Amino acid sequence: MTLLLWVVAGLAATGGLVGLVAGCVGTTAPKGLGLAARIRAGRQLASRDEQMARRTRLVVGAVAGIVLWLVTGVFVAGAMLFLAVIGVPWLLSPTKSATARIAKLESLGDWTQRLANVLRLGRGLDEALHISRKGCPGAIAEEVGDLVDRLQVGWRPTDALREFGDALNDVTADKVVAALILSAADRGPGLAQALDDLAESVHEEVARRRAIEADRAKPRTTMRWMTIITLGVIGAGFLIPSYTAPYGTLLGQLVLAVLLAGFVGVLAMMRQIADTKPVPRFLITDPRSAVAPAPLPDDEPSPGAQAGATSAEVTA
Repeated sequence: MTLLLWVVAGLAATGGLVGLVAGCVGTTAPKGLGLAARIRAGRQLASRDEQMARRTRLVVGAVAGIVLWLVTGVFVAGAMLFLAVIGVPWLLSPTKSATARIAKLESLGDWTQRLANVLRLGRGLDEALHISRKGCPGAIAEEVGDLVDRLQVGWRPTDALREFGDALNDVTADKVVAALILSAADRGPGLAQALDDLAESVHEEVARRRAIEADRAKPRTTMRWMTIITLGVIGAGFLIPSYTAPYGTLLGQLVLAVLLAGFVGVLAMMRQIADTKPVPRFLITDPRSAVAPAPLPDDEPSPGAQAGATSAEVTA
């Protein structure tokens, strides 16, 4: 038993040293966004109604927590109620990101099929993209509209398509964008057939993702019921003074805080397990790459520069 403890202690010490060195020296992996940056990005992407709902929950949770603290004299209970008002809607609400991604992919498959049909009529890619804007599925109507607008103002098709892929931000969409970039100058039936095949594969991907979301719904349901039952027991317990009396002491509040932290940690872990982790995209620039972009050819000097050079020669 003593040997086992020494082994565990040695492994823990080794892991701590490795983590300390990695934290001080760093790694070659690109640095991701920190927690504060992710929170700011989520706030920026949220709609005005969602931001108003968050502010309302913050105010209601703060007022309810303070009232419960003053009534019961247990500070941790007030903090628990504050966290419950803020976090329970997030925990109990279905994951909207996966549903939105599936809807965009389904719309992308329909749009790709429509684009292939237009290309079969002998139209060029730019003209086909303009035509596909009409009747475009609503889930990607904004992205397709931005793509067509960029082409109209003179963007290169490759750059406009890359921006289109960044807006969709999905590995399956990258396959469609890559096919369009590689065949931007193709007016024959080859691109139309490739888009047909891609549209079929996108629809198959949508079916697979829906099946996965159906399986993920089971742990989400378990998490919701566990949260509701736990909160119900805690709420009923505060109605009985003899039940909550031990938590009025300093030691009782510390114990309650530890239990609360463990419960919140378990819920957050279950939410993370049930959440969708998108596959990394491939149509992006790798920050770790040592390959530099090709330098642009030297442009002719501007008229202003030529005038300056002429005046300098005259002065000389």
